[in-house]
Amino acid sequence: MSEAMPQAAGFRVRASGQRRWLGKVRRILLELRDSIVQAAVSLVSHKLRAALTISGIAIGIMAVMIIFMVQAGIQASMVKALNTLGPNTLFVHKWKWGVNGNDWWKYKNRPQVSTLDWKALQQNTTLPVAIAAMVNTPAVVSMGAREVKNVDVRGTVDGYLDATGWQIRRGRFITALDQELGSDACIIGADIEDAFFKGQDPLGQQIRIGASLRCSIVGIFGRKGTAFGNPQDLRVIIPLATFMRTFGMKRGLVVAVVAPEGKVRETEDEVTAVMRNARHLSPDQDDNFSVNRQDKLLEGFNQTMMATNITGILVGLITAVVAGIGIMNILLVSVKERTREIGIRRALGARRTTILMQFLCEAIMVAIVGGFVGVVMGSGAAALIDMISPVAAAVDPRVVIGGLVGSALLGAGFGLWPAMTAAFLQPIEALRYE
Repeated sequence: MSEAMPQAAGFRVRASGQRRWLGKVRRILLELRDSIVQAAVSLVSHKLRAALTISGIAIGIMAVMIIFMVQAGIQASMVKALNTLGPNTLFVHKWKWGVNGNDWWKYKNRPQVSTLDWKALQQNTTLPVAIAAMVNTPAVVSMGAREVKNVDVRGTVDGYLDATGWQIRRGRFITALDQELGSDACIIGADIEDAFFKGQDPLGQQIRIGASLRCSIVGIFGRKGTAFGNPQDLRVIIPLATFMRTFGMKRGLVVAVVAPEGKVRETEDEVTAVMRNARHLSPDQDDNFSVNRQDKLLEGFNQTMMATNITGILVGLITAVVAGIGIMNILLVSVKERTREIGIRRALGARRTTILMQFLCEAIMVAIVGGFVGVVMGSGAAALIDMISPVAAAVDPRVVIGGLVGSALLGAGFGLWPAMTAAFLQPIEALRYE
C-alpha cells in the first residue's frame, strides 16, 4: 500500500505535466491561427499598399529566377552538347578550344592537321579504340527546284560512327572502299530528309551539293537535335576523298580519337607523342597542334557560369534588400496606424509574443505571396524565353523552392524589427497615441 501511493502520485504529476504541455501547444497553435487570420484581414483592408509591396517582391524574385533558370538551361544544353562529343573522345586540331584574343595569332599561324597526320595516328598509336578524320563546310544542298542553305557538309571516313557515337537509322554508312574510290555515296540528316523527302524513301535518290557534286543517298541518320545552339540534323556526310576533290585539298582536318575507358590521359600522351614525331618537332619546340578534351571545354564554361552565378547572387542580394525595405516600411506604417489598438490589447492582457507573432505573420504572408507571384512570373518568363529564343531556359525545382523559402526568410528577417517594436510598446503610451 505504501509503495503504490508514491507511484500513483508520480503518475499524476506526469499526467499533469503532459496536460500543461499540450495546453501550451494548443494555445500557441490557436494564437498562430488568429495571427494568420488577422494578418490576412490587415492585408485585404489595405489592398493598394499590400499590392505595391507584393509587386516589388515579385519583380525581384522573378528577375533572380530568370537569371538562374536561363543559367540552368544553358548548363543542361552544354552538358547535352558535350555528351554528343563523347566523354572519352579527343580532338586533334590546329586550334585549341577556348582561345582568347591574345593567343589568336599563335594558333592562326600553326600548320593545318593533314591527312598525313591522320595516317600517322592510325599507323602508330596502339591505345585508341577508333580514329576518324573529318572536315566540314557550309554549303547549299538542292534537289530539283528546292534547296536548303547552310547545310553542314562533312567529309569523313568509315570510322566516323565509332568515333562520334552517331547512328544510322536506315541504310548504311560510307565504307573504306567509298573513301578509296572517292565515291558519290552520302548520308543525310533528319532535317534534310524532312526538307526533300517528306513521305518518300530517300535511299537511292540523288541530291546536289554546291554547284557540281551529285551524290546518291545510301543512309539516313537518326535525329540528334541541337548542340551549342546549332542544328545537328542539317547535315550531309560524304567520303573524305570526295570532299577534298570537291572543296579543295588544303582544308585542315579534325581527327577524333576515342580513348579506352579510364585511359584518356594515357591516350592523350600517346597521340601527342605520335603527332610530335610525325611533325619532326625537337624536344625544345612547342606543340604546333592541339589535343582537345571536352573537360577542358567544360572547365572554361564553368568559369563563365561562375561569373553568371556571382551576377545572379548580387542581383538577388540587391533585390532582397529593396524588397525587405518595402516589407519593413509597410509593417512600420501598420504599427503606427494600430498603436492605440495594440495599447488596448496589451491593457486587456494580450501577451507580447501574441503581438509579435501577429505582425511577423503579416510580414511573412506578404513575402510569401510576393514570392509565389514572382515564381509564377519567373517560370512563365523562362518558358517563354525557351520557346521563342535560342537561349535555353529550364524551370529548376530547386530555384522554385529556393524562391519561396527565401521569400519567407526575407519576410521574417525584415519584419522582425517592426514586430518587436509593436510587441514592446508600453500600454499606457500606446493608449495616449492619437
